[in-house]
Amino acid sequence: MFLIDFNFTGKHMRIFLGLDDTDILGSPGTNQIAMALAIKFKEIKIETTMILRHQLWYDPRVPYTSKNGSASMQLECKGLIDFQTLAGFCKEFLLSHFVEGSDPGLCLATEDQAKSLISHGWRTTSEWVNPAEAIEKAKVSGCLLWSIAGRDHGIVGALAAVGLAASREQGRVVFHQIGYGEIRGLISVEKLHEFGVLVIEESSQMLVSNGIVDLVKKLRPNIREQKVVLYVEKGLELNSWTALKRN
Repeated sequence: MFLIDFNFTGKHMRIFLGLDDTDILGSPGTNQIAMALAIKFKEIKIETTMILRHQLWYDPRVPYTSKNGSASMQLECKGLIDFQTLAGFCKEFLLSHFVEGSDPGLCLATEDQAKSLISHGWRTTSEWVNPAEAIEKAKVSGCLLWSIAGRDHGIVGALAAVGLAASREQGRVVFHQIGYGEIRGLISVEKLHEFGVLVIEESSQMLVSNGIVDLVKKLRPNIREQKVVLYVEKGLELNSWTALKRN
């Protein structure tokens, strides 16, 4: 039994969870499944602090539904937790949402295990990684990697998501515990700063200190250099900005 003591030094400790290939065309996507799982985690007193969408290698040789993305979830809880029990909880949930033809994979890792997978995660963004390689990498790191159903393709992205999340350098924020995910329309730069979101003009890479941002659809910032960042370009009006959607 794999137990992690989350009361160590009296602080919350973090679990990294990776999900991939939980959908086919016409079914809920990986991000939506992750959001639903976050709600389910509340029943067992596990808090989701962040969900990220990660862009993996976008190439016709890779099996994917739309753009080959996977999702990571950063979780916090107190007390002893059995990874096998937690994985079983996740597996039951994912099977309840399983659509024939998909290949859902699941990865669970401690923070140290996730950090050991950073270079592997980056590799998965630029080249082919087969399931056997992912399985071997998981064994070396000590994390838990499961193919939930279908074939084994989902485990590749699930493992990569954990490493990429630990890098704090890649990913688009799908959910944040601060609760700004449903903000739409126009918002001031100052208000974004209150949410902990840095506003960066993409072309100059300069920090924007004031003005109004048109989110176009909704707030979709990114993780870069361990910070939450929203990239923008200059708008048509004076001191106005338009948000850019980036992976």
